[in-house]
Amino acid sequence: MLCKKFYIIFGTLLAFCNANTITTLADEAPLDADQNQEEQPCPVVCPALYAPTCGYDGVGYEQFVNPCMMQVANCARRKERASLHQPFAQTDNDWCSTKLVNNLYEIVSNFADNLNKEECLKPCPMIYDPVCISNGEYRVTIATACQLDIYNCALKGTKLESKLFKILSTRKCELN
Repeated sequence: MLCKKFYIIFGTLLAFCNANTITTLADEAPLDADQNQEEQPCPVVCPALYAPTCGYDGVGYEQFVNPCMMQVANCARRKERASLHQPFAQTDNDWCSTKLVNNLYEIVSNFADNLNKEECLKPCPMIYDPVCISNGEYRVTIATACQLDIYNCALKGTKLESKLFKILSTRKCELN
């Protein structure tokens, strides 16, 4: 009986360790289905751990229970030669767990009385260089990274102070 428990624990830990080797971020490297993935064994057992993992396949984002489950999905895609989808690459969880909105001002103005605080205003370049930002609840495209500093400054001292925005990507936000 002790040996059986040992094998279950060892198998779970091994699967979890193998699952945590996925480190490719969707923003950092192009997805390539031929990266020696044919040689990688498919996970047989995934740990019963809740470690939300967001994957991006070049088309959309999908939330997985843990990295091992993402490996299982990628393995199934490799086995389906007819599948036109690329394998999932792990990316920031905010891509999967946030709501895409069109107008950040409408969301933020509900919590901040005055987004135009004098101490927060600063000149920003008039060059459209979109970035995707998120506060863990919402994600939105803004015109420049300079505007991010203005929004975060205005949110200090409000209900959203604990949820300041961060840059998710140096490109427009995409739909799920």
